[in-house]
Amino acid sequence: MMSLSYTEQFALCVLGQKPKLNAFKKRDVASCLLLSEIVELLRDGSLQLTADDKMVVGPGAKPSKDYLVPVARDIQGRKLQTINSYIKNAVLSVRKKRVTEFAAALCNSLISDNMLDEDENKYYVNQTVIDRSLTELYHDLTTNKEPHEVTVMLAMLLINSGLFKSYFPKDEATQIQLRLKEVAKSDQYPLISDVIKRVHTELSRIVASVRREAI
Repeated sequence: MMSLSYTEQFALCVLGQKPKLNAFKKRDVASCLLLSEIVELLRDGSLQLTADDKMVVGPGAKPSKDYLVPVARDIQGRKLQTINSYIKNAVLSVRKKRVTEFAAALCNSLISDNMLDEDENKYYVNQTVIDRSLTELYHDLTTNKEPHEVTVMLAMLLINSGLFKSYFPKDEATQIQLRLKEVAKSDQYPLISDVIKRVHTELSRIVASVRREAI
């Protein structure tokens, strides 16, 4: 598997379609970016949920990745909110200042890791890295084994952001989506099944909600 997180791979895919920071302002993309970073914070223990599903940053919490620091700091500095409310407030704001701040931190991190170049406010993505991510995603989700959480998360981010069809032909896209549904229903891979059901349901709900606000 690649050493990049699903958030980093998703960001590269976003910039592969539109190499500007404002690519992250699109509501579907912004929702996916924020939820992805929140899931990472939950995974590394920096973020916890209260009994009523509100987010709390643990005292002295140190996010595992530098690009997660601005998100954790922002959550910590605001009143307690659910994931859904926090993302909707950020995505539906007029200037989307928080979204671009978090996206810029992520892009700067990718630049530091030599995964991205910037010149005159335009980002240049190594297409080979994107191709490798998508190839690994396809193979991981179309073989008869337990899929990896990174590829499952990346697939869900691409699907809900609307980028999936830009990167996969119709037949391959259908095959991957069917596999995700199979794994979600299966008792064979309970951990990954739970990830798909929880994250995909939450993300789909958030994306649908911010889309309605645009009507």
